[in-house]
Amino acid sequence: MSFNSREWFYSFRELQEVCDDARCTKVSGDILKKYAKLTKCWNEELNSEWTCRSYFATKMILNATVLLMNAAYAEEKNLRVVKPYLHYYAVLSLLRCIVYTLPEQQWDDGKLIQISHTKAINLAMDWLGKFNQEKAKEVKHACSLLKAQREIISYRAPASGDENLSEDYDIVAICTLLAEIAQFNSVLLESSIDKNASPDTFVVDWKDMDKIISVEIEGFEFIDRYDAMRLSYNRRKTKRPYNLVCFMTEGQIDDFFGAWDDSEDPDNEEVFNTGNAGSSLIFDIP
Repeated sequence: MSFNSREWFYSFRELQEVCDDARCTKVSGDILKKYAKLTKCWNEELNSEWTCRSYFATKMILNATVLLMNAAYAEEKNLRVVKPYLHYYAVLSLLRCIVYTLPEQQWDDGKLIQISHTKAINLAMDWLGKFNQEKAKEVKHACSLLKAQREIISYRAPASGDENLSEDYDIVAICTLLAEIAQFNSVLLESSIDKNASPDTFVVDWKDMDKIISVEIEGFEFIDRYDAMRLSYNRRKTKRPYNLVCFMTEGQIDDFFGAWDDSEDPDNEEVFNTGNAGSSLIFDIP
């Protein structure tokens, strides 16, 4: 996309199919106004929050990619029972990815990370509607279908297995579009920061990083050392938000995918390994 005389750092696959140049130019102008309200009063607190939000958004793209890789592998091995889960949570990851880039959604001391499924769907689809209302309705219907199919497997233990489940959706196209919307947003945020923010504010606070590194669920604490490493790098080197494709680092990508590989034999084609699947299935991961 070259509309609006802007560098988008990305070759969109699905977005250009649902939003023509004139519409995207209008949408980008409207979104820039929303980001400007933030960046014109940019400070260390906002910089820290949005740097962590950008990092978490990149994780959602990587997570969705791994889930879809697993879904393809499971289907090949006839592990059909997991497919509804993997497809639904891949889409949910990308809905959340969009939400983390929305200028009017508050970080709320990290509580935004825990956004409910329903709210993530509604917020992301409202945003997609800015680009194309009909497409937003279509994708929202697919989200509802995916959610329902995950729940019928979870709660009703159908005696017919997956006989009544539908594949009336293109999971790759949906996930690609959602990831591209988040990338689109992040380019505009970066541009607004470049224009309005002072480099003196480019500070990342440990308390925001800790909301991602350390998680407590049902009284159990989980600490992710790789998140700690990557966010520490962002704190030292990146220091501010950039568009998502440029915010990702080679080390982050290798660590995220490698964590799911067979540590004994990562090249073994008989077991699941991310190296045997397409890492750019839904997003041009650098």
